[in-house]
Amino acid sequence: MRRRSVAWAAVAPVVAAPGPAWAHSFRSGADGYQQFLEGAWVIVGYPGILLPLVALGLLLGLWDREGMVRAWPALIVGLVLGVPLGAVAPVAVATGFVAFGVFVAALTALLARHSRYEAFALAGIAGAMAMATALEGHGLFQLPVMIHLGLFLTANLAVAASAGLVRVSTDHVPAQWMRILWRIAASWIAAVLILYLAYLSRGA
Repeated sequence: MRRRSVAWAAVAPVVAAPGPAWAHSFRSGADGYQQFLEGAWVIVGYPGILLPLVALGLLLGLWDREGMVRAWPALIVGLVLGVPLGAVAPVAVATGFVAFGVFVAALTALLARHSRYEAFALAGIAGAMAMATALEGHGLFQLPVMIHLGLFLTANLAVAASAGLVRVSTDHVPAQWMRILWRIAASWIAAVLILYLAYLSRGA
């Protein structure tokens, strides 16, 4: 019973975090800097977008020392394609991206090796779904350019930062157990996203 209470305490902040990005109301009257921050906050303030991107970064960092740099073009293409997709995406895209995040985190945790094609495909899909989730419910270019810029740069930063942490840690501690620790971290991300997916599926 005590273990269950501790587990729920750990995930409570995620479950209680702001709702899906499609429910976010952008303040179109804000100045450029505030618009940029609004876009950035949709990425970092909604775990259904942030955690799948972090899981992707872990996978890229474990795949190759230069994994983020090699997969970056695919991520950028995906983010760009996600802008028009957001104008036509259904509400369910938010739930779908959480499920995709579970898949990416599970691959990171379970597989010791990853291929180039796997990394590129996951990066492109993640970019497209992240942007589509963030912009769902808004018409094409209905929002100010600075909001789009905040979304774009922060999504890139989320992936780059997590991949960078893997690279720095494995460079300083090249032992196999360090890579295993990052795979364990990915398994925790998968577990949190599964709980979050169950929360969303309830229609809460």
